[in-house]
Amino acid sequence: MIFPEIKGNENLKKSLSELELRNRMPHAVIIDGGSAELREKLAEHLAMWAVCSSDGDKPCGVCKGCRLAKAKSHSDIHYAKGEGKTDIYNKDEMRFIVKDAYIKPYISDRKVYILSQCDRKLPVISQNIFLKTLEEPPLDVLFIMTCESSKSLLETIRSRAVTFTLESEFGYDEENLNLAREITAAVTARSEMELLKATYKLDEREKALDVLDLIILLLRDGLAVYMGAEAELDN
Repeated sequence: MIFPEIKGNENLKKSLSELELRNRMPHAVIIDGGSAELREKLAEHLAMWAVCSSDGDKPCGVCKGCRLAKAKSHSDIHYAKGEGKTDIYNKDEMRFIVKDAYIKPYISDRKVYILSQCDRKLPVISQNIFLKTLEEPPLDVLFIMTCESSKSLLETIRSRAVTFTLESEFGYDEENLNLAREITAAVTARSEMELLKATYKLDEREKALDVLDLIILLLRDGLAVYMGAEAELDN
C-alpha cells in the first residue's frame, strides 16, 4: 500500500502495508488520534485503496475506481449522512447502512462505508444497531470510523474493529499537543481559572508526562523564535 498524501506515521503505514501483503485487512477500522483533517484523509485513502483496480501498488490514483473515489462519486463508497442540527447518524441511516452492506458491490471488489466524527455523530443507540453487522460482516465490505478518541465508542464496537492511531504531522499526539498549547497559553493569562481548567484535563500520569515534555518544547521554541532561530513545532 502506498501513501503519497499521508505525512509521517511510518509505523502505521508499515502496519497497514503488512496487513495488505498478508491479505489480512480487517473488515472494520477505527481511525483516531492526529488531526481531524488527517483522519479524514486516511479514511478516504483507505476507501480509494479498497476500490482500486490496479494490479500493482494500491491505490494507484489513476484507475477509474481511484478517480471516482477522489471525486467522492463512487457508487461503492458511502459517506454516512447526519441529520438535524447535531448532524448525528440516526437510526434510519444506520439501518440503511446495515441493509445496504449485504448488497453486492456495483463496480468494485468491495463496498466502503465511511462514518466520520463518530465520537460526536454516532450515538449509542446507532452503535447498537451497527453492532450486529460488525459481529457478522459481509466478506466484501470495509467499514471506516473516524474519531478523536476510540474510547468514545462502545467497547463492543472497539472489540470488533482494528484501531489505527495517528500521530500529528509533527510526530506527536495531536490531543496532547493541543493541550500543551492550551496550558502554555493559560500560564500567561490574567485569570488563574484558565490554567486550572486546562490542567484539569491531565487525568492520567502518562498523559501528564507527555504534555509536560511538549510544554517544554513549546517554551523552548518560543525562546528560539525570540532569539531568531527556527522553532521545532509550528506554534
